[in-house]
Amino acid sequence: MPDMSTAIESQPMRVLFLNPPPVDGVNVVREGRCMQRTGAWTAVWAPVSLATTAAVLREQGMDVKLADCSVEDVDRAGLAAIIRGWQPQLVVINTATPSIESDIAVASLVREAAPAARSLAMGIHPSALPESCFDMDANLDMVVRGEPEYTIRDAALALRDGGDLGAVAGLSWRDAEGALHAGEKRPFIADLDELPFPAWDLIDTGGYRLPFTGQRFLLVASARGCPYGCTFCANKIYYGARLRQRSPKRIVDEMQWAGEQFGIRDFLIWSESFTNDQEYAIETAEEIRRRGLDISWVCNSRVDTVSPELLRAIRDAGCWMIGYGIESGSQEVLDSVRKGTTLTQAVSAVRMAHDTGLEVTGHCILGFPGETEATMQATIDFSRFLKLDYVQFYCAVAFPGSSLYDRCVDNGWIEEGADWKYFEQNFSVLTTPQLTARQVMSAREKAYRQFYLQPHVVLSSLKKIRRPGDVINFARMVKDFLTWV
Repeated sequence: MPDMSTAIESQPMRVLFLNPPPVDGVNVVREGRCMQRTGAWTAVWAPVSLATTAAVLREQGMDVKLADCSVEDVDRAGLAAIIRGWQPQLVVINTATPSIESDIAVASLVREAAPAARSLAMGIHPSALPESCFDMDANLDMVVRGEPEYTIRDAALALRDGGDLGAVAGLSWRDAEGALHAGEKRPFIADLDELPFPAWDLIDTGGYRLPFTGQRFLLVASARGCPYGCTFCANKIYYGARLRQRSPKRIVDEMQWAGEQFGIRDFLIWSESFTNDQEYAIETAEEIRRRGLDISWVCNSRVDTVSPELLRAIRDAGCWMIGYGIESGSQEVLDSVRKGTTLTQAVSAVRMAHDTGLEVTGHCILGFPGETEATMQATIDFSRFLKLDYVQFYCAVAFPGSSLYDRCVDNGWIEEGADWKYFEQNFSVLTTPQLTARQVMSAREKAYRQFYLQPHVVLSSLKKIRRPGDVINFARMVKDFLTWV
């Protein structure tokens, strides 16, 4: 009779990657600094960090699965059944600040469904406040501080091979007696080209659809790190301040591979700002053109890092929309949050993009410390003046990991008893000497009315309805968007 224990031990280590279930019916995007509900863009983003980390572990011979519970409509009971049926040795939990308590609570579900499994949380919030995450659930075993791929790889290898978790840089963990430990800080990945392509075969790519067209799309990460000093951004704690870029060849290789393997021709180039290095962005666009790829894509940018040459290059390579961080219509506010841009640069950047034939999305934030009703109205008026195609109005949120968070904590500007679930950009929990949280939220509601009820904006949206199926898709978008507004 064969030795079954030896057979079990010889099986590859099983690692389950999770985007946790919706919170109170709300689907949340959990991708770096982007932590908002689906309604913000009326689209769910494919989990590129989870899929990339899964690919890294698969290179180590591990058996990996990815469950995107939001897209797959899996509730906590369904997730428990998945865990109980597969019995993974490690469960990686993706997190976001507004869903953090529900996300971390998955650790107890893991302990109940697979008692021998270890749970690990990743994301900006655990990177900024690891001890707080351990306090949320006594069954949480580990937390990644910073970018996840190699820390999770090394933690999984230590668990598989009986190694020392203390030797895993970037990892905090709880020992058998409940004491907390923290490994040394992990250096950021120097060469992003060495990362494998995301393991998109682990998900149904049909669950990720663009607004209006309903076409399938995927994220392609181009760079990490940002040298700018915006006080409201928490991304540095995750990806650092030094700009690290994948080579244009590697980016376009991935786009071509996604088209050949999964039939994807629509992409979101995911980075803090694709145009921080203009020569790099142009070279990437030229690589797309050299290969003759029939693709369509969008990217984001600062208003001070574009030129007519760059905008023409990306348009000719299939880019149809660019997103600008406008932030405010008050120069005083821009200076106070250390944005490093001017209103004149914003006007020029939008005009150049429109002259090139690109659509433009603007990102605006209301309610920074020091703001007034007048500066918020200036932002609303500026968005209308710019004739943006789309605009997102956010409440200023003091996300853990940002210098804004530290300042608000020090000054007592975060409302007493504010729940993490309200640290979302369609809510405000900041009451400053100038503005209450309620005033900020009222201004945001007014901003959406004043912008999207403009006749030319309404007409532009309706023109996108070209087929009978577009009516149903548009109705769904409106329904989702209303949960965000």
